[in-house]
Amino acid sequence: MKPTSVINSSKARFSLLGIILFALVGCSAPRSTFYWGEYESMLYGMYLEPGSADSATQIAILQEDIQKSKSMGMRIAPGIHAHLGYMYALEGNMPQAKAELILEKNLFPESATLIDGMLTRLEEKNNDAI
Repeated sequence: MKPTSVINSSKARFSLLGIILFALVGCSAPRSTFYWGEYESMLYGMYLEPGSADSATQIAILQEDIQKSKSMGMRIAPGIHAHLGYMYALEGNMPQAKAELILEKNLFPESATLIDGMLTRLEEKNNDAI
């Protein structure tokens, strides 16, 4: 049998280790599930100053964010491909707009109702132009 002081000593060490680990875990910053890049600040800026970022500028920002997310191995945030698709539609690039919307739907199936509506309106606009 072990003496009582050795048992208490190992319990104390285990408790101290547990407290230290708990403190270290509590201090670590949570990692975001998605990469947001400049998307949120871009949207915020658009609300503060409407028209401050034209569609071509937004396309460039969003494409850069998508590339950064890939290089960091993070998932791109929901809505970014949909927003990019909308910007392509404003530029008149309907095939690329449709591709971005479909990609958004594939990445985030919960957005299917919204994206299907956007695709329907995109097709209607495309048919009206012909």
